Amino acid sequence: MIHAVIIDDEEISLRALGEKIKKYCPDIDVLKLFSKPEEALKEIEELRPDVVYLDIEMPKINGFTFLKNCSPVNFEVIFTTAYSEYAIEALRISALDFLLKPIDVKQLVDATGRLKERVKNKNLHRGFIEQQLQLFFQYKQPSEQIGKIALPVINGLEFINVHDIIKIKGENVYSVFFLIDGKKIVASLTLKETEAMLAKFGFFRVHKSFIVNLKYIVRYIKGEGGMVVMADGSEVEISRRNKVDFLKRIST
Repeated sequence: MIHAVIIDDEEISLRALGEKIKKYCPDIDVLKLFSKPEEALKEIEELRPDVVYLDIEMPKINGFTFLKNCSPVNFEVIFTTAYSEYAIEALRISALDFLLKPIDVKQLVDATGRLKERVKNKNLHRGFIEQQLQLFFQYKQPSEQIGKIALPVINGLEFINVHDIIKIKGENVYSVFFLIDGKKIVASLTLKETEAMLAKFGFFRVHKSFIVNLKYIVRYIKGEGGMVVMADGSEVEISRRNKVDFLKRIST
């Protein structure tokens, strides 16, 4: 079953799409309908949908702004709108599909077919990576694992010393690891999975898109949330919601 969320400020369009999905797309389970995108932002990480049917033209927060505030985006996006001029922008940000209102049932079913194929491929890749990780840890003793982590990359696994990591940036369903020697590694892990993996190694999630290695912080700059300067000279913003916990962590 594929889990979905629908976001549209027009109640009639919101309910209509929900009913069409229920009737014509039985493989889609609609978790929740949101008429206010700001409310969806608060719950999207907990709901963890596979796909979001997202209206573009909405007050306060339009569809494109929603995705920017939602970064990293860990779900597929199918835009729904009455304005065809948004199609190019939707394609630019790699949306799975673009449905014009009133939504045609055939187009909805076709989009669902592409969605199922995309989710299937993701699951196959994830299954392969999990199998490789299980095999790795099956043959490694705990004492040998200390300080080393295995990162699932496009062609297998890459093993690195955890203390060589300066920071990690979340990009959709991937995590980009920045190492002390300047090397970057793109791993098939969400930032949430990376955070759990590094929890015991002195890392802290300062922002929804960034995790930093506390030992490589060379300066803290005050601000609404603040900012840290890392050993490689890069600057990483601290979100307001994480500021208090961050300051407590570095002062202990």
